[in-house]
Amino acid sequence: MEEELAKHSKKIFMTLKNSKKLFSEKLKEVFIEIFIIVFSVTLSIWLHGRSLHTHQQKETKEFLSDLKSDLFKDIKSVSEKEIQMSNTIQQYSYLSNLTDKRIDSITNKKGEINMNVSYVIKTTNDGNYEGFKSSGKIGYIENKKLKKLILEYYQEGMPSINETENYFNLRMGKIEDLIFLDKDKKKKLLDPSLKMYFNVVIKTAQNNIKNYKSISKEAKGIISEILKEEKK
Repeated sequence: MEEELAKHSKKIFMTLKNSKKLFSEKLKEVFIEIFIIVFSVTLSIWLHGRSLHTHQQKETKEFLSDLKSDLFKDIKSVSEKEIQMSNTIQQYSYLSNLTDKRIDSITNKKGEINMNVSYVIKTTNDGNYEGFKSSGKIGYIENKKLKKLILEYYQEGMPSINETENYFNLRMGKIEDLIFLDKDKKKKLLDPSLKMYFNVVIKTAQNNIKNYKSISKEAKGIISEILKEEKK
Protein backbone atom coordinates (compact mmCIF):
# COMPACT_ATOMS: atom_id res chain seq x y z
CA MET A 1 0.00 0.00 0.00
CA GLU A 2 2.79 2.42 0.95
CA GLU A 3 4.64 1.61 -2.27
CA GLU A 4 1.54 2.37 -4.33
CA LEU A 5 1.02 5.71 -2.58
CA ALA A 6 4.67 6.61 -3.10
CA LYS A 7 4.36 5.65 -6.77
CA HIS A 8 1.34 7.90 -7.37
CA SER A 9 2.83 10.76 -5.33
CA LYS A 10 5.99 10.58 -7.42
CA LYS A 11 3.89 10.63 -10.57
CA ILE A 12 2.14 13.81 -9.37
CA PHE A 13 5.51 15.42 -8.69
CA MET A 14 6.87 14.44 -12.12
CA THR A 15 3.71 15.71 -13.84
CA LEU A 16 3.96 19.10 -12.15
CA LYS A 17 7.65 19.28 -12.98
CA ASN A 18 7.13 18.47 -16.68
CA SER A 19 7.41 21.77 -18.55
CA LYS A 20 6.37 20.28 -21.90
CA LYS A 21 2.77 19.75 -20.77
CA LEU A 22 0.05 22.37 -20.70
CA PHE A 23 -1.31 23.43 -17.30
CA SER A 24 -4.73 21.95 -18.12
CA GLU A 25 -3.11 18.59 -18.92
CA LYS A 26 -1.12 18.68 -15.70
CA LEU A 27 -4.23 19.54 -13.72
CA LYS A 28 -6.14 16.65 -15.27
CA GLU A 29 -3.38 14.11 -14.57
CA VAL A 30 -2.81 15.39 -11.03
CA PHE A 31 -6.55 15.18 -10.32
CA ILE A 32 -6.63 11.56 -11.55
CA GLU A 33 -3.65 10.61 -9.39
CA ILE A 34 -5.12 12.32 -6.33
CA PHE A 35 -8.42 10.52 -6.95
CA ILE A 36 -6.57 7.19 -7.16
CA ILE A 37 -4.72 7.93 -3.90
CA VAL A 38 -7.88 8.99 -2.04
CA PHE A 39 -9.83 5.99 -3.37
CA SER A 40 -7.03 3.58 -2.44
CA VAL A 41 -6.71 4.97 1.08
CA THR A 42 -10.50 4.96 1.60
CA LEU A 43 -10.80 1.39 0.29
CA SER A 44 -7.90 0.26 2.45
CA ILE A 45 -9.45 1.83 5.58
CA TRP A 46 -12.85 0.28 4.76
CA LEU A 47 -11.36 -3.18 4.20
CA HIS A 48 -9.32 -2.92 7.39
CA GLY A 49 -12.41 -1.82 9.34
CA ARG A 50 -14.45 -4.66 7.89
CA SER A 51 -11.72 -7.18 8.71
CA LEU A 52 -11.43 -5.81 12.25
CA HIS A 53 -15.20 -5.92 12.74
CA THR A 54 -15.34 -9.52 11.50
CA HIS A 55 -12.56 -10.47 13.91
CA GLN A 56 -14.29 -8.70 16.81
CA GLN A 57 -17.61 -10.43 16.10
CA LYS A 58 -15.84 -13.79 15.91
CA GLU A 59 -14.37 -13.14 19.36
CA THR A 60 -17.79 -12.04 20.62
CA LYS A 61 -19.44 -15.19 19.27
CA GLU A 62 -16.85 -17.37 21.03
CA PHE A 63 -17.26 -15.39 24.25
CA LEU A 64 -21.06 -15.70 24.21
CA SER A 65 -20.80 -19.44 23.59
CA ASP A 66 -18.48 -19.82 26.61
CA LEU A 67 -20.68 -17.49 28.66
CA LYS A 68 -23.73 -19.62 27.88
CA SER A 69 -21.93 -22.65 29.34
CA ASP A 70 -21.05 -20.64 32.46
CA LEU A 71 -24.67 -19.58 32.89
CA PHE A 72 -25.93 -23.15 32.66
CA LYS A 73 -23.46 -24.02 35.44
CA ASP A 74 -24.77 -21.09 37.51
CA ILE A 75 -28.37 -22.23 37.06
CA LYS A 76 -27.46 -25.76 38.16
CA SER A 77 -25.49 -24.41 41.12
CA VAL A 78 -28.25 -22.12 42.44
CA SER A 79 -30.79 -24.90 41.97
CA GLU A 80 -28.71 -27.11 44.27
CA LYS A 81 -28.36 -24.24 46.73
CA GLU A 82 -32.14 -23.74 46.75
CA ILE A 83 -32.48 -27.35 47.89
CA GLN A 84 -29.82 -26.76 50.55
CA MET A 85 -31.67 -23.68 51.81
CA SER A 86 -34.99 -25.57 51.90
CA ASN A 87 -33.39 -28.38 53.90
CA THR A 88 -31.87 -25.84 56.29
CA ILE A 89 -35.25 -24.15 56.80
CA GLN A 90 -36.90 -27.52 57.49
CA GLN A 91 -34.22 -28.64 59.94
CA TYR A 92 -33.90 -25.40 61.89
CA SER A 93 -37.67 -24.85 62.03
CA TYR A 94 -37.92 -28.26 63.68
CA LEU A 95 -35.08 -27.51 66.13
CA SER A 96 -36.41 -24.05 66.91
CA ASN A 97 -39.81 -25.45 67.92
CA LEU A 98 -38.48 -28.15 70.22
CA THR A 99 -39.72 -27.87 73.81
CA ASP A 100 -38.51 -29.39 77.06
CA LYS A 101 -41.22 -32.07 76.95
CA ARG A 102 -40.69 -32.82 73.28
CA ILE A 103 -36.95 -33.34 73.81
CA ASP A 104 -37.59 -35.67 76.74
CA SER A 105 -40.12 -37.65 74.69
CA ILE A 106 -37.67 -38.11 71.81
CA THR A 107 -34.86 -39.06 74.21
CA ASN A 108 -37.01 -41.59 76.05
CA LYS A 109 -37.86 -43.25 72.74
CA LYS A 110 -34.13 -43.45 71.92
CA GLY A 111 -34.66 -40.98 69.09
CA GLU A 112 -31.97 -38.80 67.61
CA ILE A 113 -32.00 -35.01 67.32
CA ASN A 114 -29.44 -33.97 64.74
CA MET A 115 -27.96 -30.50 64.64
CA ASN A 116 -26.11 -30.13 61.36
CA VAL A 117 -24.22 -27.05 60.28
CA SER A 118 -24.12 -26.75 56.51
CA TYR A 119 -22.27 -23.79 55.02
CA VAL A 120 -23.12 -22.63 51.52
CA ILE A 121 -20.19 -23.09 49.17
CA LYS A 122 -19.71 -20.06 46.95
CA THR A 123 -19.10 -20.89 43.31
CA THR A 124 -17.75 -18.51 40.69
CA ASN A 125 -18.12 -19.08 36.97
CA ASP A 126 -17.15 -15.57 35.92
CA GLY A 127 -13.70 -16.22 34.42
CA ASN A 128 -14.83 -15.76 30.82
CA TYR A 129 -16.75 -12.59 31.65
CA GLU A 130 -13.90 -11.05 33.66
CA GLY A 131 -11.37 -11.87 30.94
CA PHE A 132 -13.53 -10.37 28.18
CA LYS A 133 -14.32 -7.28 30.25
CA SER A 134 -10.75 -6.65 31.42
CA SER A 135 -9.52 -6.75 27.82
CA GLY A 136 -12.01 -4.00 26.97
CA LYS A 137 -14.07 -6.13 24.60
CA ILE A 138 -17.53 -5.82 26.15
CA GLY A 139 -18.22 -3.06 23.63
CA TYR A 140 -17.92 -5.66 20.85
CA ILE A 141 -21.39 -6.92 21.82
CA GLU A 142 -23.66 -5.05 19.40
CA ASN A 143 -26.92 -6.31 20.92
CA LYS A 144 -27.51 -3.55 23.48
CA LYS A 145 -30.17 -5.51 25.37
CA LEU A 146 -27.87 -8.52 25.71
CA LYS A 147 -24.94 -6.37 26.81
CA LYS A 148 -27.11 -4.66 29.44
CA LEU A 149 -28.36 -8.00 30.78
CA ILE A 150 -24.81 -9.39 31.05
CA LEU A 151 -23.49 -6.31 32.86
CA GLU A 152 -26.40 -6.29 35.31
CA TYR A 153 -25.97 -10.00 35.98
CA TYR A 154 -22.26 -9.86 36.77
CA GLN A 155 -22.01 -6.38 38.28
CA GLU A 156 -25.23 -6.35 40.34
CA GLY A 157 -26.87 -9.77 40.54
CA MET A 158 -23.92 -12.00 41.38
CA PRO A 159 -22.31 -9.58 43.90
CA SER A 160 -25.68 -9.45 45.69
CA ILE A 161 -25.74 -13.25 45.84
CA ASN A 162 -22.21 -13.26 47.29
CA GLU A 163 -23.25 -10.83 50.02
CA THR A 164 -26.27 -12.88 51.09
CA GLU A 165 -24.20 -16.07 51.08
CA ASN A 166 -21.52 -14.42 53.22
CA TYR A 167 -24.19 -13.33 55.70
CA PHE A 168 -25.68 -16.84 55.75
CA ASN A 169 -22.28 -18.41 56.47
CA LEU A 170 -21.57 -15.92 59.26
CA ARG A 171 -24.84 -16.86 60.97
CA MET A 172 -24.07 -20.55 60.52
CA GLY A 173 -20.73 -19.91 62.18
CA LYS A 174 -22.54 -18.47 65.22
CA ILE A 175 -24.71 -21.59 65.43
CA GLU A 176 -21.66 -23.83 65.21
CA ASP A 177 -19.99 -21.90 68.04
CA LEU A 178 -23.08 -22.25 70.27
CA ILE A 179 -23.47 -25.96 69.51
CA PHE A 180 -19.94 -26.72 70.70
CA LEU A 181 -20.19 -24.33 73.64
CA ASP A 182 -22.12 -26.73 75.88
CA LYS A 183 -21.93 -30.53 75.95
CA ASP A 184 -25.42 -30.88 77.41
CA LYS A 185 -27.53 -31.42 74.27
CA LYS A 186 -30.85 -30.60 75.89
CA LYS A 187 -29.47 -27.44 77.39
CA LYS A 188 -28.13 -26.44 73.99
CA LEU A 189 -31.43 -27.05 72.25
CA LEU A 190 -33.30 -24.90 74.75
CA ASP A 191 -30.75 -22.08 74.67
CA PRO A 192 -32.62 -18.87 73.66
CA SER A 193 -29.54 -17.56 71.84
CA LEU A 194 -29.31 -20.69 69.69
CA LYS A 195 -33.04 -20.59 68.95
CA MET A 196 -32.67 -16.94 67.94
CA TYR A 197 -29.90 -17.83 65.48
CA PHE A 198 -32.01 -20.70 64.15
CA ASN A 199 -34.71 -18.17 63.29
CA VAL A 200 -32.19 -15.73 61.80
CA VAL A 201 -30.78 -18.47 59.55
CA ILE A 202 -34.31 -19.53 58.54
CA LYS A 203 -35.14 -15.99 57.41
CA THR A 204 -31.77 -15.67 55.67
CA ALA A 205 -32.31 -18.98 53.86
CA GLN A 206 -35.78 -17.86 52.76
CA ASN A 207 -34.27 -14.65 51.38
CA ASN A 208 -31.53 -16.61 49.64
CA ILE A 209 -34.10 -18.81 47.90
CA LYS A 210 -35.79 -15.68 46.51
CA ASN A 211 -32.41 -14.37 45.33
CA TYR A 212 -31.51 -17.70 43.74
CA LYS A 213 -34.79 -17.80 41.84
CA SER A 214 -34.22 -14.22 40.67
CA ILE A 215 -30.62 -14.77 39.53
CA SER A 216 -31.62 -18.00 37.79
CA LYS A 217 -34.31 -16.08 35.88
CA GLU A 218 -31.69 -13.49 34.86
CA ALA A 219 -29.32 -16.20 33.65
CA LYS A 220 -32.08 -17.82 31.58
CA GLY A 221 -32.91 -14.41 30.07
CA ILE A 222 -29.29 -13.96 28.95
CA ILE A 223 -29.17 -17.48 27.50
CA SER A 224 -32.37 -16.75 25.56
CA GLU A 225 -30.79 -13.62 24.03
CA ILE A 226 -27.59 -15.50 23.19
CA LEU A 227 -29.61 -18.18 21.40
CA LYS A 228 -31.32 -15.44 19.35
CA GLU A 229 -27.89 -14.09 18.39
CA GLU A 230 -26.71 -17.54 17.33
CA LYS A 231 -29.66 -17.87 14.93
CA LYS A 232 -28.79 -14.64 13.11
